[in-house]
Amino acid sequence: MDTYNAPEISQETVEDIDLKIKEYLKTTLSEEVYETWIDKFVFESVDEKQMTVGYYGTDSLREFEKEYKEMVWLHACSVVGYVKTMKIYKRKGDVSMLQTPKAKKNLKVVKLFFISLLFAMVMLAIAIVAVNYMGNRDFKENFYSTSSIKADSKVRIVQISDLHNSSYGKDNGKLIDRVKKLHPDVILYTGDIVDSASSDMERALSLCKALADVAPSYYIYGNNEAELYYDTPLTQDALDAKFGFSDETRDPAKLTGQTDELEKALEQAGVKVLKNEMDSIIAGKTEVDIYGVLTSNPSSFWSYAGESFESYLNENPNHLKITAIHEPFIFEEYNVDSWGDVMLCGHTHGGTVRVPILGPLYTHEGGLFPERGGDFVYGRYDVSGSPLIVSSGLHNKTIFRINNQPELVVVDVNRY
Repeated sequence: MDTYNAPEISQETVEDIDLKIKEYLKTTLSEEVYETWIDKFVFESVDEKQMTVGYYGTDSLREFEKEYKEMVWLHACSVVGYVKTMKIYKRKGDVSMLQTPKAKKNLKVVKLFFISLLFAMVMLAIAIVAVNYMGNRDFKENFYSTSSIKADSKVRIVQISDLHNSSYGKDNGKLIDRVKKLHPDVILYTGDIVDSASSDMERALSLCKALADVAPSYYIYGNNEAELYYDTPLTQDALDAKFGFSDETRDPAKLTGQTDELEKALEQAGVKVLKNEMDSIIAGKTEVDIYGVLTSNPSSFWSYAGESFESYLNENPNHLKITAIHEPFIFEEYNVDSWGDVMLCGHTHGGTVRVPILGPLYTHEGGLFPERGGDFVYGRYDVSGSPLIVSSGLHNKTIFRINNQPELVVVDVNRY
């Protein structure tokens, strides 16, 4: 090879050189040799000192080095001019994508495009989260209207749910001022006003005390209150085990008769806690019965609340019946003739992320797109011929609450 006098290497691109060498070798080598090795070669760089070749095949190069390397070197030099050495390196990957500098450049462009696209998507997601986080510093108001022949005058209910010790303004001043201006006839706290991650009750108590003078106020425990003030899940099996009950000896009063620290403080603040029990008020000219559910788990509802709930429904049937519960599960689980005239609950946080058209994205109990499985997650539903309102709540501490601004629920019950 040292005596071979080939022309000077041209200034062509390596891509063109790769193509020309292969076209020439295809006419001078056997088909077997070409397909086994040359077709899987990439002539990566060529200058007077060295020709660098990448091999992307799977066959051993030992036979090629022994039998064909010098021949290929000679033929390649006849195309590009004299090159002192030829080095072959085993490469990984697919030669169809990497065999030329142009292809490499195109691959880099594709990679850059997808990296840029990914970056743009990440930035868009951050922007969406940031905008929603700022928007969630305030709450919206959702008004619902329903009618009942039992309403001799309009009854306005304000529902506060799932606050989780959040605050709107100093000492919840903004929330308090707005509730006052709404002039409710009754205020219902449908659970998780406090947060089980903290034993601090002061923010919730301050809010409840400020609103107790505005309208009769009722507090229904959610899972966070239950976690803080009961030492067992409120399922039938857990409660029966705690009290040593059987179906024959079960006494619901053993559970509902317990008074905890939060209940005492709320009662002192002027708010009545309803634990599987009813209270009655007169709103304008309308007599109203309000029932609050403690044992909202479907397994324990009928066994621990069934008797008192039936009494609530059947006694004074001409009274407007408002049923308040933290979780919507019993409405999903049981089909009964009546749950009352208006039912209110929370717990779901509206699915936290709401996807346009598709609705709530996820709940712990219902999984992805829970409404498609029949779950009650957000807004108004018809249950046993009466409206069920599921509040998305007022929790505003999470950054992942998307397209789902915290809400204050207002329900107006009219005669017509």
